[in-house]
Amino acid sequence: MNKRGGAMTSLLTAGAVGAIAYGVRKGMQNGTFQRWQQTITNAMNSPQAQQLTQPLSNMANNQGIQQMATNLQNGSNANQQQQQASR
Repeated sequence: MNKRGGAMTSLLTAGAVGAIAYGVRKGMQNGTFQRWQQTITNAMNSPQAQQLTQPLSNMANNQGIQQMATNLQNGSNANQQQQQASR
């Protein structure tokens, strides 16, 4: 019973791989992948996408946040040093 189930799984896997290979080949022949890549590029450059990413970019470039992160890291290092000294 196991051998039959394993053979069926192998056949299904081989069929799936064949279907994927066929689809990729056809997509490359008719230019579907190029259109898909252009669609993604256009979507990333759209004003709506830039509106969504601008606040994140502003936060990453904010000096106050960077300074706060540095202070937190320095405080963590100081706490670790104190714990090591007390041992």
